[in-house]
Amino acid sequence: MADIKIEIDGQIVNAKAGETLIAVTDREGISVPRFCYHKKLSTSASCRMCLVDIEGTPKPQTSCSTPVSDGMKIHTQNEKAIASQKAVMEFLLINHPLDCPICDQGGECELQDVAVEYGSDVSRFSEGKRVVAVSDIGPLIQTDMTRCIHCTRCVRFGSEIAGMMEMGGTGRGEDLKIEPFLAQGITSELSGNMIDVCPVGALTSKPFRYELRSWQMASVDSIARHDLTGSNIYAQTYKGQVKRVVSGDNDSVNETWISDRDRFSYEGLSHENRLLAPQIKVAGQWKEVEWDVALDFAIKGLNKNVLNNRKAHQLGGLASNTATTEEFYLMQKLLREVGCENIDYRLNVNNLEQAIHLDSTLKLEDLEQVDQALVIGANLRLEQPMINHRLRKAQLAGAQISAINVKAFDYNHTTNHTTVAPQEIAAVLAGILKIILEKKSVEIPAYLSAIKPNKLSLDLAEKLLNANRSVLILGEHIVNNAQAAGIAQLVAAIAKQIKADTLNVSMTANALGAQHAHFVPSGAGMNVNKMLQADMRAFLLLDIYPEYDFHHSNSAIEALSKEDVFVVSLNSFSNDLVSQYSDVLLPMASMYETSGTHVNINGDIQSFAAVVKAPEEAKPAWKILKVLADLLELPGFHYENSSQVSSELTHQSAHEYNQDVTLELNTKSTTIETIWTHSAYHSDVLLRHAKSLSMSKIGQTNFASMSASTAKELSLEEGGCYLGVPVDITPSVAERCVFVSSNQATKSGGVS
Repeated sequence: MADIKIEIDGQIVNAKAGETLIAVTDREGISVPRFCYHKKLSTSASCRMCLVDIEGTPKPQTSCSTPVSDGMKIHTQNEKAIASQKAVMEFLLINHPLDCPICDQGGECELQDVAVEYGSDVSRFSEGKRVVAVSDIGPLIQTDMTRCIHCTRCVRFGSEIAGMMEMGGTGRGEDLKIEPFLAQGITSELSGNMIDVCPVGALTSKPFRYELRSWQMASVDSIARHDLTGSNIYAQTYKGQVKRVVSGDNDSVNETWISDRDRFSYEGLSHENRLLAPQIKVAGQWKEVEWDVALDFAIKGLNKNVLNNRKAHQLGGLASNTATTEEFYLMQKLLREVGCENIDYRLNVNNLEQAIHLDSTLKLEDLEQVDQALVIGANLRLEQPMINHRLRKAQLAGAQISAINVKAFDYNHTTNHTTVAPQEIAAVLAGILKIILEKKSVEIPAYLSAIKPNKLSLDLAEKLLNANRSVLILGEHIVNNAQAAGIAQLVAAIAKQIKADTLNVSMTANALGAQHAHFVPSGAGMNVNKMLQADMRAFLLLDIYPEYDFHHSNSAIEALSKEDVFVVSLNSFSNDLVSQYSDVLLPMASMYETSGTHVNINGDIQSFAAVVKAPEEAKPAWKILKVLADLLELPGFHYENSSQVSSELTHQSAHEYNQDVTLELNTKSTTIETIWTHSAYHSDVLLRHAKSLSMSKIGQTNFASMSASTAKELSLEEGGCYLGVPVDITPSVAERCVFVSSNQATKSGGVS
């Protein structure tokens, strides 16, 4: 677009030909009132509040829909413009209930703010006001549509951003209503953003309803830590409690949107299950004690069981992938200082000999620019919502998206979805690679010699070869595939041949931070699965809940519960199984209550401060680990804050993986494969304690999906149970496999 000059209120400003007038005024800091306009949504020009006077036009024009042209002269504050804006304001207030004293939007309501300047203190409207009945659209959003001014921001958000047009206008004239189309209400994983875009109090946060006014709360910028995006957020607090979370702006990460789990997970902080005081187990009974007593008990137990006897090789350190990078670093440093290399965070992996090692080579912003994407083993919409949002934007811009999954998921963008049994995925990718090598006249390696590509491999190879910029996305359903490491190698090989990018979303939360902090075994150290089978004498555990976190949950509980094993557990929530096997319980701060860093898929090391103080006796885990190291008289733990830990970590050498994998492309399996995932709102301990999320449709997800023939082979019927999860018989799942998405703990003690 060519550079032009226009005049606004007597001021000459630079602009681009064709851009909207409201974009120019916003950039220049010139105030123009608006309700329907939003910088991330399409233009509707429905509220008419942004009327301005343009010389040469007989009537005022809407600045949100008017493109600028060279030499244009605009008046935003002359008599004609202000009279028009005041007339629109009077019209908008005709049916508005004017219930600001009881409206949750009071104090941050765009209508309220604009009415102060453009409204009148006397209404000429004397007829009865319009009333719209309240509708229940779910546990997250409270409606009061009598306040609605029909700006359609929520409608446009649903269709353009969420990709699910769940709200719309029904009726005409005074009977026009904005309401959900379906009785089930709003089900999008991004629905809470409609609260942010609503300019009045028609859509507000149901968990926050009647809590506080905006001016009573302090707002602290922070990072959401439930997935690989690390969305920028503002946590709003009152008297030491998080009361609300809203989106922050960062175009390179989450733009101006956040997922519902990032918005509402804070509810878990006040759950009655919080671990609030140190406890030690004496003669089989739990006893609350002071911190110095609990720490002394922990040190004596570790010394007696492993350290004084030079048996550090029988000590294990395990941590949840939701830990901060500093917590990972301090814990591995402590363990290595005492001679222990048994360190791991990959608790959910069945076979660590088949661990996935694949670098992500594409930034989130650049994901929008691809013209071809292949998704392998992922339901991105629920597992990585903001990454999926970027991919959807690429599709809307013309990109083709293909997916290879064991189940055809309900994506919110157009996808060529193919269901493939888990044991066939490697063969499909090998076929793609072989076709690409043949097309490029590259020598075929021996491991591909017996591969006979099928039609799916041929179609996908053609699409990738014809693309200008493509990406291969490897998802978390591949983590426990019997050929996981080989699949990752095939993805890397395909990407190398066609100069494509890769995105590894097989990990989540702060798993990249764990890698950055070297929180994996090295040398003779044991991984988590080997620890569970070995003759261990002690464990140091960080925020672990075995029935949810371990793939081999029964094996973990059995190994940790042995009579001669001493277990020190740092936990943020109470848990019966943790109490069963632990000897010391040290209450740690949860999300929002500690400072640290989170590493996102861009490789950004995102810092955040503690938003509130941890309740009662709970302490930040990095401080607990530092004190444990001091009591063990270990050198190099003289930190005063987490920033010093982070600074030390940045000077460490990067950890490199060396793994040779032999590809065995066997597509035959004598057993029915099970892919077990936790539903999106039960993937970490804070989410599992967030009441409103658990009540939502996504939070209620709990089914074992399988085809009719697979159900028959397993002697199961619709409504029956598989591994304790209700059976869902559907043609959307590949043959001879079961896809379990559960909001319950693992029932089988480890599933493939």
